[in-house]
Amino acid sequence: MQTEIQNTNITKMVNDYLEEANREEKEVLLSILKGLKQKQEEDHSTYLGALTQIESRSLENGDLEMTLPIQPIIENPLKMVHGGITATLLDTTMGTVINEHLPKTQTVVTSEIKVNYLKPGIGNYLRCVASLVHHGKQLCVTEAKVYTDTDQLVAMGTGTFFIIERP
Repeated sequence: MQTEIQNTNITKMVNDYLEEANREEKEVLLSILKGLKQKQEEDHSTYLGALTQIESRSLENGDLEMTLPIQPIIENPLKMVHGGITATLLDTTMGTVINEHLPKTQTVVTSEIKVNYLKPGIGNYLRCVASLVHHGKQLCVTEAKVYTDTDQLVAMGTGTFFIIERP
């Protein structure tokens, strides 16, 4: 009974939203729903990764590249990528490059991150490339750069990560 009530409330909220939504608002909702469906179907994905439609690939030299489509949900009022999203892209890419070098029983958490913003994040997507600088027993240090789709340098950062046993 409770689930039926919740489903009815969700359906009503979505329908009410759609009645007054403009084109951009409908596109944002569609993007969110696609991301939630992806999360539901791919258990390894995080909600944030699914909602932002971030993609990653390992490079031949051991670096990692993540691509983030620029869409209204990640933009600030100035129609550029919010600085916190850029920092999250750096953090995620740097942490992931370390995880690729760790045994499956371990992972990392961010201990410290430094970000330098250089240009606005505008265009079709942002591309972040991270490399592992130091791999110690407890700490790892990485560096990364974020570029626009026209290869303009948007931000750069360094991160220190603490190795932990995977819960």
